[in-house]
Amino acid sequence: MGIRTGGMTPSMFWRLAFAQAAERDLRVRDHAAEEGFWRDHAPGYDERNPLALQANALVADLVALLRPSDRVLEIGPGSGAFTRRIAAHVIEIAGVEPSLAMRTELLRRWEPRFGIPPQLWAGRWEDAPELASDVVFGCNAFYRMEDIAASLSKMHRCAGRCVALVQSVGAPYAPPLRVRLNERNVERERAHALSDVLDELGIAHSVRLYSVERAPHTWGDVALISWHQVGAQPHAGRA
Repeated sequence: MGIRTGGMTPSMFWRLAFAQAAERDLRVRDHAAEEGFWRDHAPGYDERNPLALQANALVADLVALLRPSDRVLEIGPGSGAFTRRIAAHVIEIAGVEPSLAMRTELLRRWEPRFGIPPQLWAGRWEDAPELASDVVFGCNAFYRMEDIAASLSKMHRCAGRCVALVQSVGAPYAPPLRVRLNERNVERERAHALSDVLDELGIAHSVRLYSVERAPHTWGDVALISWHQVGAQPHAGRA
């Protein structure tokens, strides 16, 4: 694994990639710039990025991880596209979402048929209290987590039963992590980098890849990374 990440541990590679990205991209290092981006893009975001709507096979496997009695804690629900798809399969959903624009859009799009609107905590995952849940879920919400090892460990602690993370693979939806090291670029896809850090933490997990039509005639891979807590029993029939 160190060979893939320039000799660094996976968590060190992620931190250095974050630091170098922050030098190039104001959104990475500045919360106001990030919020300004989402203020412009939150309306209509689901229509431009219909991942939750298109990824039916992935959603079916995600729902298979859930139980009707589950309390789900979603990291970065954004405008709530995945939230709406899984709401009917659990008793309660809460979310940690730093963007006011996205929280506003999620609640604007919520309809009574989805059930009780999720309680939303304003702020970053790293700063949120350790909220107990049955399932921790997140989709593509990891790009502004600097200390990914601490963030994944916190997910592991907060989940009573399982964790399920969705991560797009490859540009333009999720450009790989890139580190400039000794005059060369070292790259690692984000989904693979997350898996690498889980290996580093000693958290056994599965990674499943799905080919999803992200735009008309344009397909891309999306990963579902999941693990059960020790002693928690997965549903019969799960792969």
